[in-house]
Amino acid sequence: MPPAKGLAKLRASMTKVYGDNVTRRDTMVRPAFIPTGSLTLDYALGGGWALGRTHEIVGPEGMCKTSLTILSMAQAQKMFPDRGVAVIDMEQSFGFRWAADLGLDLDENRFIHVYPDHSEDVSDQIKMLLRDGEISLLIVDSVGGMESKAAFEKKADESAMGKNSQVISRMVKQVAKLCREHHSTVIFVNQYRADVGNPRGGQKSAGPNALKYCTTTKVSLRRTGETARKQALHDSVSEAVKELEVGRQIRGKVERNKLAPQGRAADFWFYNKAQPDQPLGIDASDEAVNLGLATGAIKRLNVSTYELPDGTKVSGRPKVKAACAADPALTEMVRQRALATISGEITPEHQVTYDDVPDGVDPTTGLITEESA
Repeated sequence: MPPAKGLAKLRASMTKVYGDNVTRRDTMVRPAFIPTGSLTLDYALGGGWALGRTHEIVGPEGMCKTSLTILSMAQAQKMFPDRGVAVIDMEQSFGFRWAADLGLDLDENRFIHVYPDHSEDVSDQIKMLLRDGEISLLIVDSVGGMESKAAFEKKADESAMGKNSQVISRMVKQVAKLCREHHSTVIFVNQYRADVGNPRGGQKSAGPNALKYCTTTKVSLRRTGETARKQALHDSVSEAVKELEVGRQIRGKVERNKLAPQGRAADFWFYNKAQPDQPLGIDASDEAVNLGLATGAIKRLNVSTYELPDGTKVSGRPKVKAACAADPALTEMVRQRALATISGEITPEHQVTYDDVPDGVDPTTGLITEESA
């Protein structure tokens, strides 16, 4: 029997037993992506947060991890107006006003916020949120704040070692399956902890090793060496602090990526207070200029002249940034052209023909015909 015909029959037999768990070539398409809210981080990830997958964001405190997930949820609401987003707030510290300022629609028909008590509640809540396909993006904030029910109900001097990791490991594996089935995305927010088992010290991310194996991407957020942008504090009540930090540059490094080359990094400025020439959040116009010049979407004709994606010629980098800030469509054009440079020949909706399917196998379903059986 020729190998092609033998494999086709084997695939058909396995499909009868295991259903959709056996993949076919017509399902092997490039996934859709939810933008992260950062143009350069989208580029580093190969498109953004992939739908149908789980992801991890890790970093020290104050690195805009939760803020980045809020921006991602706002993008998901724009991308899927008929689906909602949700937050499982294990830390019980979600800022609703801050989320609204960053552009998240908090309408009860588009946003769900849940306060769990322990890890077992998180596992059950994720299943309930994803099983109907109504949620496009779910944030679990955070893995480091989870505690098992056994430890939650014990006294402070009693131990429940290992129980929390077991619960989270099972949960992560189940979540990966639910995301694939319901075309949803889950982002786990995580923190670094002291590695007490290492005699040399150091840090490692919280949670079990299952996060490494079941999540598609891992993004580490840290500050760069750039000086933070500050503003004079006129109502200071201390001589020690006379300036308020309003902006910091964050570096997002893609430490793991199963859909695109890993190891890329993205630098972006995040402002926690609106400025006269800069809105709250990520400086998208500055990102557009950096990304456009790096990928060729914005061409530098000479020392001071630049050509924008729409053909407009502008003199000076500040005017290029101002043009991108004034026209969001221009910024999106830069993003799309930049992503096209790394997606190669893969197209979002490519079709695969089945002309090479052997006799005795249905070219549409891949099942063995009765005559051949």
